Amino acid sequence: MIKTKKEYDAIVARMEELLQNPDNIENRDARGYIELNLLSDLVADYEERHHPVIKPTLSDLIRAIDDRLRWD
Repeated sequence: MIKTKKEYDAIVARMEELLQNPDNIENRDARGYIELNLLSDLVADYEERHHPVIKPTLSDLIRAIDDRLRWD
């Protein structure tokens, strides 16, 4: 579990390093692939706890659609 923003930043930086090698994305047997998947799960858990996505209400959605459809 990621406990601090500093840990989060370090893990995200490591993920960015791992993403530079296509083998870590495509080859399920690569050590980097496994590490990348484990780290991404940790990051997802941290982000869900610290930066939750708030579901919009129906009226918020209607208002957003209405704003996009206006031409003036």
